[in-house]
Amino acid sequence: MESRSAATVFVSSPEGERHAALELSGDRVTVGRLAELNDIALEPDPEHLVTRAEHCAFERAGSAWSIVDGGSVNGTFVRRAGELKRVEGRLPLRNGDVVCVLGSMDHQDGAGYFELAYETAADSQATRAVREPEAAEECLSYDAAEARLVLVSRGERHELHIRAQAHKLVAYMAERAPALCTHAELMDAVWGDEPMHSREELAKIVWELRRELEPYDAGHLIENERGLGYRLRTCP
Repeated sequence: MESRSAATVFVSSPEGERHAALELSGDRVTVGRLAELNDIALEPDPEHLVTRAEHCAFERAGSAWSIVDGGSVNGTFVRRAGELKRVEGRLPLRNGDVVCVLGSMDHQDGAGYFELAYETAADSQATRAVREPEAAEECLSYDAAEARLVLVSRGERHELHIRAQAHKLVAYMAERAPALCTHAELMDAVWGDEPMHSREELAKIVWELRRELEPYDAGHLIENERGLGYRLRTCP
């Protein structure tokens, strides 16, 4: 009997706000501009950048899901390991992939995307046993109650000592992971209503975090989306 994986999509707006979580079911789940025609509606879309009623679709073949572009003008993209790649027709998905659809254009900040983070969870003991090694790969774990940031690398745990502002930043990003966190929301998480803070100060905190990760060659666990914000790669 074929083993299947349950898959869930977490939908976030171009502003980084998580709107919904949907478990993929059946063989096809559509994504587009109109709620009445799609399983996942990308709204609000005031700039009308989602140009097709059905923009793209998640399609299943056996136990695997793929994302299929519907021939949209602005394209469908997948972010994988920090790299944004345009979908040409069909692309098989991996756990942790983020499907991106253009949702906003700003002359200062650049493009903003609706994000559909794809996550899988095995539903059989055999499949879970195969997936367990993922826990030994490089990732970051944050305990908000104890304010502890730990790097998990090759089965070893390394606690990182960071300053108070970095803790505020990491706590927010860990709660939102794997979604992209915009510059604006991160600055609010760190400084709140305090005036006179800049993106340069935010970038400095990120630089300090990456410096703590450099001895372990793990700086890539904090990803930068140019002009948009940052993403934290946390443990499953």
